[in-house]
Amino acid sequence: MKKNWMSTKYLMVFFTVTLAWTWICGFIPVIFGFTETGAGTFIFYFGGGAPSVVALFLVFLTYPKDIRADYFRRCFSFKLAGWKWPLITIGVFTFLSAVSIVTGVFLLGFDMPTMDYIKAIAANPLNILLVLLISLISGPLNEEFGWRGYALDRLLIKFGFLRGSLILGFIWAIWHLPWYFTPGQAQYNLLKDSVFHAVMFIPSVMLLSVFVSFVYVKTNRSILAGALVHMFSNLIGSQLLSSYTTEISMLIRYTNMLFFLAVAVYTSCSREFKDETRELIESISSPDRYSGNTSQI
Repeated sequence: MKKNWMSTKYLMVFFTVTLAWTWICGFIPVIFGFTETGAGTFIFYFGGGAPSVVALFLVFLTYPKDIRADYFRRCFSFKLAGWKWPLITIGVFTFLSAVSIVTGVFLLGFDMPTMDYIKAIAANPLNILLVLLISLISGPLNEEFGWRGYALDRLLIKFGFLRGSLILGFIWAIWHLPWYFTPGQAQYNLLKDSVFHAVMFIPSVMLLSVFVSFVYVKTNRSILAGALVHMFSNLIGSQLLSSYTTEISMLIRYTNMLFFLAVAVYTSCSREFKDETRELIESISSPDRYSGNTSQI
């Protein structure tokens, strides 16, 4: 079984089981009308862990021992992730959120976010630990073992950097479909406010996926670095600012999209980045690096 561990069929299994698991758990409370109960919340969040759980199951089931060790090294190694790109990521999201808030509040007349989390941290700096834990759990921990950890390498090999990142971003976006029908979720509020804003969530996640993949390449396939991009996107772009209006939320999202689009254009035009990506993809698919048959990728 482990001879063909990079086979495309396992990627299809990952996407199919992940989407089915999350959608079934997400829509059961909606269909039977108990979304705002303890049971409904439990079932909903039980489905939210599917990307990481399914990926880890496939890693243990199909990966050779040395490749499995490399996978977990890339998940947890701060040395591989480094400090440069996590700090750049924090700076990018802080700048984009600040520009959006200044524009929205002082030029467009939107309400200032209440920034309840920031106020809680200011009142007691130890609250930062709780905020970071919430941010880690609500996205990176239950998703990134799968999206970047399991799926991205295969998509890079098969489709190249930009197409592979956008395909992953599209699947990542539609995976959130139950969120649109679950009260209390950001996507639910988007759909109530504007169908256009709700639909635009999909391209925004696709473009975010490009930026996460960009950092992934720049950190030599650090899954941890990709997870940190996901974490800081949620933390700085929404959680620290809550509560806030839909107008501010979407202004931040559209500002981010413009930046991510610029990154996508850069990856398409930069010969240096193309060479870097090509070398990385060759190293992933090299027979010398991985034992087993990669012809089915």
